[in-house]
Amino acid sequence: MESINGVTFEDWGAACGNLAAGMSEEEVIKVLGLEMPVWQQTNSAWTSKLGDLMTEDMNNATIYSGFFTNPKVGKFADVASNVPDIKSLLEKVPDYDAYQKIFWQQSIAAQHGIDPVSIIEENGFNHQTWSQVGMHYSNWYHEYTKRTGTEQDNKRFHELSAIGNKWTNHWNEFYKENAANLGEDIDF
Repeated sequence: MESINGVTFEDWGAACGNLAAGMSEEEVIKVLGLEMPVWQQTNSAWTSKLGDLMTEDMNNATIYSGFFTNPKVGKFADVASNVPDIKSLLEKVPDYDAYQKIFWQQSIAAQHGIDPVSIIEENGFNHQTWSQVGMHYSNWYHEYTKRTGTEQDNKRFHELSAIGNKWTNHWNEFYKENAANLGEDIDF
């Protein structure tokens, strides 16, 4: 694939992923070996080109989203930063069941007036790192449930639905005593 101002699609995507994860723009341009105006032009050009790339092949959207799941690729692979890689994040959430446990706790807790951010923080994540995990399992889910035209499709769908149902039921039971009427002070 081409490069713009010496920046490949992979390096641009990794730069965007690292920026989203909290790396400063100054650190990004240092890694890329660019001056700020060149970075701004490069970023703008790649942003414009992304639509064309996705029109050519929708897999490019998946590739791009992957840079937000794991921004430690290309020139950023060995850069020391406070941006965690997906491997270290998956140590906390090693499988889809563990992901669904937190996902549904966050969802059900919010229905009972509990801040969903507090749930991800209790599990050792912040908004960015939880988003990285979410993107990882979203990609995993779509790959795992890819239609093959066999009975396996149905089995996998039911398997994953059962996991979601298990945690929905668990957290509904757990929070049932914490029911909150968030509209009780509103008069109509």
